[in-house]
Amino acid sequence: QISVIGEGKAAVKPDIAMFAATVITQAKKVGEAQSENSTRSNQIMKFLKNGGIAEKDIKTIGYSINPQYTYFNATPCISGICPPRRPPEIFSYEVRHTVQIKARDLQKVDELLEGVVTSGANEVGQISFSVDDEKAVQQEARKKAIEDARQKAEVMAKDLGVRLGRIISFSESGGGGTIPPYFYASEARGGEGVAKVSPDVASGEQEVVLNMTITFEIR
Repeated sequence: QISVIGEGKAAVKPDIAMFAATVITQAKKVGEAQSENSTRSNQIMKFLKNGGIAEKDIKTIGYSINPQYTYFNATPCISGICPPRRPPEIFSYEVRHTVQIKARDLQKVDELLEGVVTSGANEVGQISFSVDDEKAVQQEARKKAIEDARQKAEVMAKDLGVRLGRIISFSESGGGGTIPPYFYASEARGGEGVAKVSPDVASGEQEVVLNMTITFEIR
């Protein structure tokens, strides 16, 4: 038997971008914080739908309500008597609503990033790029890996003075290359202070790498 590992690579330009937008609101009453958050979130949804983003490509991935506390220093002890420490008090509530957006037109990504901020998002980031039809890319890489393995096996068999027979076993491993996330966030609430020129986001190129381990019978 001869066992070889073939490597196949297929490069492709991503055609899908995904990013997250978060609306953060604070108020003394939880209802007020929720109401403001809902208003701004709805503005973002309206902007996205008007921008051609389908409803199926907008998904809530996080919603939380957190009390904000004021902490007090311990009162000094007098003559060995220490008064009980004042417990922390809630002074406001913070509501966070995070949605994940999938953009199928990469030409609109810059516009969408700026638009969700001006529509009410406080934080925008976690941008990643991927390929809609990953199977086609993986199939191309797989064919190249099989051909690479066969060529290696033929060279090895020639050097050993043997002939290749049937394939006894094979296995596949590997996966797609990743593109580092791009982070973009507003520094002010409600989109205030955001640069008028939207960021220039480059999707780059994604490389899928597959390894095929093939065992040949030799004669």
